[in-house]
Amino acid sequence: MKPTFQQTLAAMPARQLNMLAIGVILIAAALVWTLAIRAPLANLRQQQLRLATLEATSAVMVAAPIPAAAPAGLPEPVAPPSPLDLIAAVSAGAHDAGVTVARAVPGPERVVAGLRQQTLEIEASGGYGDILAWLDGIEASQPAVGILRLELRPGEDGPRRQVRLQLAAYSAEAKP
Repeated sequence: MKPTFQQTLAAMPARQLNMLAIGVILIAAALVWTLAIRAPLANLRQQQLRLATLEATSAVMVAAPIPAAAPAGLPEPVAPPSPLDLIAAVSAGAHDAGVTVARAVPGPERVVAGLRQQTLEIEASGGYGDILAWLDGIEASQPAVGILRLELRPGEDGPRRQVRLQLAAYSAEAKP
């Protein structure tokens, strides 16, 4: 028959029982220190450091003079290209980058967030690096044009990739 935990403790000499109790108390105290006291104190120190940094930053900002207002003349917004001009520019950039444009179709015009959006659907093929250079060229040369959607698939003939692209030209909405 196996003795129970209470029977094992009752059979121990008093000195061993006291040492066991002290060990359990020390382990419990270490856990309480680690979990209940030390972690919140470390967090408090971090928060105090952040607060001191913010106070120093705000003091510097208050002491610094407020810069003069920017000139009233804002730069003129970039006029978006017409759909045909955009197709011509995209095709010329594709030719320069070594990309073949198979199809370019203007999409519907709609209003998005107070701006007119004219879309253009393009299907092309070329090497991965050529397509990347072509897309970089579009973004650099057409500031009012953004890429809405891009699908890149492997082509049937080796290293060439098929790309399906939707561009959007944005302009300010005409006010009545």
